[in-house]
Amino acid sequence: IICVGIGFYMLRKAKSWDEYAIGLRDIGPAVTGLALTATWMSGWAIFGNAGLSYTYGWSGGWLIGIMNGMGLAMCCVLGYRMRRYAGIGARTVPEVLKVRFDSRLPQALAGLIMIVLLIAYSVGQYKAMAAVLTVAGVTGGGFSGFGAYGDALFVTAVLTWIYLAVGGYAGTQLALAFQGAVFLVVGWIFGIWSMFWAGGPDKIATAIAAEKFVRPGGAATPVSIGGYTAPLAPTYPGYDWIGVTAVLFMFMFMATGFPHNIARFLGHRKFSKRDFWVMIIFVILNCISPMMIGAMGYAARTVWGGQLMGDWNKPLYGDAAAAYVSVAMGGAAGAGLFAAAVFAAAVSTLAGMVFIMATNVSRDLIFNLAPKTSGMAQLWITRIFLIPWIALPLYWALTAPPPVLSEFMAGSAVAQGGIFFFVVAVSMYWKRATKWGVVAAMVYGFILTLLHPAVWMPLWKTAPVPPFNHWGQWALLLMFGCAAVYFVVSLITKPLPKEKLDKLFPAK
Repeated sequence: IICVGIGFYMLRKAKSWDEYAIGLRDIGPAVTGLALTATWMSGWAIFGNAGLSYTYGWSGGWLIGIMNGMGLAMCCVLGYRMRRYAGIGARTVPEVLKVRFDSRLPQALAGLIMIVLLIAYSVGQYKAMAAVLTVAGVTGGGFSGFGAYGDALFVTAVLTWIYLAVGGYAGTQLALAFQGAVFLVVGWIFGIWSMFWAGGPDKIATAIAAEKFVRPGGAATPVSIGGYTAPLAPTYPGYDWIGVTAVLFMFMFMATGFPHNIARFLGHRKFSKRDFWVMIIFVILNCISPMMIGAMGYAARTVWGGQLMGDWNKPLYGDAAAAYVSVAMGGAAGAGLFAAAVFAAAVSTLAGMVFIMATNVSRDLIFNLAPKTSGMAQLWITRIFLIPWIALPLYWALTAPPPVLSEFMAGSAVAQGGIFFFVVAVSMYWKRATKWGVVAAMVYGFILTLLHPAVWMPLWKTAPVPPFNHWGQWALLLMFGCAAVYFVVSLITKPLPKEKLDKLFPAK
């Protein structure tokens, strides 16, 4: 109700396409910091992390936000320049590329690739929200014809569409900030509470060390954490030190590479040094929240063992760990509070991504090809295209939900970070970058994305040739391959003329 109310409140302030797309460029540091962490954390952090720690024990800890602080700190520094590009005409993240390289080609290509990658990433937000509403018994009537899980998906979709359609960028930014605040408070409270509920850290450590985290067909990983080794398949990021290394770089790149993250800087006001550090403080506090949620997964494994991995809990499995813990600890009130936090995390990221995809169509594709398209037409095209970009991942989450949320979403995270960290963020700072450098990097990264183990392996009767059956090798090849292609092609092709670069990179 609050998020929808914010959307309608901001409706009266969006009088034009520009105001709908980036607001009035007057958003402050606290709102920006909370909105940034809300789109970054997502259903992965508040829901998937508990599933990860429950499913894989200590080895699951590698994806529970160790690099959150570093990744978001880098995002705050690099993303800050987005405001300059908004001041000279950019209204979307891909349009930054048009302004930067004085070309419509990189804008259109970035818009198309973002749509594909964000659809996949949106699936995780749906599963997170639907799972917690299902466990909490919020959607048990079966009105959709697909049971409580399906009801939850449809409720999530409708609420997201309403406040996106009416509120635009500014409404979404304020709603994201509110959701980030909910996520921060509930995440910390429930994480600490769960450790006491399970008997304390010592009991959790003893229980996790004694558990058998066996996955069918898995091989033992040489990655040892506190003397514990888990049986894992090569497609899991923690299979070996190559995968662990890839995870570290993934967290460094993806915070800035996520278009729905870096877009948070398009509408903020000019910050003083004090404003900047206010934003950083909120970012740091919320970066610890995913580790608190991960503790809930360890608490669930300590108390219930591997029971949640049974077929009775399909398709939620270990991803439901935190939701069950919230019910066990706090009954209806606990379920309600945790459902609010998951709504805050999952729907905030879903909203940010859907808004990006809709403006990709209206601005980066249609307006790019037909520059005479009016602002009002762009506004209505954006609102209309909210519907398919909400519906497609909903259908995917309904018919083929991923078994382990964080593991599934890591693939899209690598692709977005590996491609757009360099193509967008680095290009705003490196004068020598060229149009052909960013185009080549995007094409290379997208081809490697299609060779992700989850996509590649089902196509073959026998194991494919490495590195495409090994997540870590694939991820490093994508991220650093994008970097190599971006820098090499840029250095051998012609940059913009000096007079144009001087406008984009004015003397301090």
